[in-house]
Amino acid sequence: MKKPTLGVHLIIRNEAALLPQCLDSLSGAADEIVIVDTGSTDDSISVAERYGAKVCRMNWNHNFSEARNTGLSHAQTEWSLVLDADEILKTPLREITDMLQNTSAMAYTVNIENWLGSSPEERLTHSVIRLFRNGKGFSFDGIIHEGLDASIIGKHGASVIHSSNIEITHLGYLPGLMAQKNKVSRNEQLLRLALGKEPDNPFYSYNLAVTCCQNGQLEEAAELLSRTIQQAPLQVSYRPAMIRDLGKIYLALNNMKRIDALLARELQRYSDYPDLHFIQGQSWESQGLIERACQSYERAAAGSEAALSQETALSGKYVSEKGMNSFRPLTRLGENSLQLGHTEEAARWFHRALQHHSTYGPALQGIASAFQRLNVPDPEISTLLIQLAGTEQPAGRSAVIRALESVHAYETIAGLPRAGFPLEWETLPAIISAWMITGQLQEAGAALREALPLLKQETDRDRDITRQLWIIHAICRWQEDRQQTESYGFLDAPEPLRSGLLLIGESLARQASAPAPAAPGDAGEHSLVVTELIRQAVKLRCFGLAAELAGLFPEHRAELAEALYEAGQLEAAGELLITLAAGGQTGGKGSFYLAEMLFDQGHYGEAAEWFRHMLDTAPADNPSRIGLSLSYLHLAKQELEGAEASFPELYTQGPLQEDIAAVHQAIAVLNRTAWHTQWTANQNIQGGAAR
Repeated sequence: MKKPTLGVHLIIRNEAALLPQCLDSLSGAADEIVIVDTGSTDDSISVAERYGAKVCRMNWNHNFSEARNTGLSHAQTEWSLVLDADEILKTPLREITDMLQNTSAMAYTVNIENWLGSSPEERLTHSVIRLFRNGKGFSFDGIIHEGLDASIIGKHGASVIHSSNIEITHLGYLPGLMAQKNKVSRNEQLLRLALGKEPDNPFYSYNLAVTCCQNGQLEEAAELLSRTIQQAPLQVSYRPAMIRDLGKIYLALNNMKRIDALLARELQRYSDYPDLHFIQGQSWESQGLIERACQSYERAAAGSEAALSQETALSGKYVSEKGMNSFRPLTRLGENSLQLGHTEEAARWFHRALQHHSTYGPALQGIASAFQRLNVPDPEISTLLIQLAGTEQPAGRSAVIRALESVHAYETIAGLPRAGFPLEWETLPAIISAWMITGQLQEAGAALREALPLLKQETDRDRDITRQLWIIHAICRWQEDRQQTESYGFLDAPEPLRSGLLLIGESLARQASAPAPAAPGDAGEHSLVVTELIRQAVKLRCFGLAAELAGLFPEHRAELAEALYEAGQLEAAGELLITLAAGGQTGGKGSFYLAEMLFDQGHYGEAAEWFRHMLDTAPADNPSRIGLSLSYLHLAKQELEGAEASFPELYTQGPLQEDIAAVHQAIAVLNRTAWHTQWTANQNIQGGAAR
């Protein structure tokens, strides 16, 4: 039987950089390629013509459907497959034409995996109609996020739309591409224009809410979604995604009551939607209702074993983040088991999660923490991590080192064999830091000198890693000799980091050579560099250097206090926090850390004052709210127990005892939330006990 002909259709505008990988994914198997160009000023058209595409030029009228339908008017094949220039077809076209040989379908949905970042877990999947018969009068509708659904269903009903296993990778949501093409601003403009014409269109309202989220306008997004969910028909395909998005917004706004009310109703309709169960679990967890949270996570992961036996992830029915039915809820089950003190059970949950995603950072870090709590030596933990994640690929090696770093196993990192763990860009900061922390300054210095030529180059490498290495490089050299400044290469650092390092280096040199302490300076525009240096110096256990920097730039003493506290240096942090508090200079997390220390010492009234102070500057800070609530509960408990003790013959059983029991229960619930700073066994807590 003769195979049906299949054409591929695209809209482009200045897509010369992305178009080749899109057209390469067709492997030359398309019967025709129709491309509508809406005003390219780069080489997009010549690139398209090199691949044999038929290019139609048209003016951009701020209407995607118009451009799509223009392309359809030039179609000569029996079937059309729609792609975007920032997409890659993963399913071979020949497999698609084989599928089309004997079918009664008018159209097919395809599975699109949207890349949101570089990590394998940063993926969002959804299905949409992209493959359909030509010559049936179908046309796209909508000036943005255009679709064929209404046209096909209006002519033939929904039964002619079949699901397929066709897979497409969409790169357009990667942060770099979003910023480069200014997509958020463009989409908002088009959506507001569309709503001006059709104010009651729920699809446009939904997508405007998504755009508001991308812009950080969460309150407006929540209002739009809440209203749209009430207005949209129950049967619209995107309704479950609206519930999911609204739940995630409520989480970000810390509005758990609204989540619980929303999902109490909607989980009855979408009981097989793992993302909703996961969001419900997060809500219960944040309220200290750990058993309920675990039940929700288990429901989300109900199909995890089935998913493990399949070659491809479950997809098609709902918009879903990768791993929502497997490694994500399994990892949360592990974290909750740790919170409850069920360490061996936690390790089992983490192990199950890693069967689905062997380099998933939270699961690897969780299993490392669990085994550390079980008193397993760090080298043995390292061996386990290597077995789980593998070290054949850079991603595996990086995941192992990050997990060891999360439990502060620096001696183990420093001892990893170079043959199995060569110096690589992703792991270089962690390995050099481990060498410095364990006193191997010579090895650290040699590795930094080896990396300097790469640091000097303007490449597409991760700029955060480059900046971190420059900061570590400065600390390493200053730790050896405070008087070294520009002679070892700060002139090659990118601006404004270069001038910041030079200024700070010169200040340290003057301090080291002056007979009397130098007068405090002002970091000015280089304040961020000073903050990074202080925090990194504390992490590298160069406490003397960190203190000198804070002495040279006193406005950064609060950062020093916070970094010391986070590193477990509680005595030094406490003294500095008290000094800063006396001068009204606590800032950032300082108020919270001071409140925590007072709380841990049983000074609940004073702790409450500092938790309130933190909330004055950060009203949405949930740990501070929980700390404040616990402080008041402990004060109430003391008063009630005092009353009970004062009149034992009167209060043996009754309302007072019931109130005391209720306060105890409330304290127990809130203590099960992850509100308090945690330290690892390797942090050698100074001046206090780790919780």
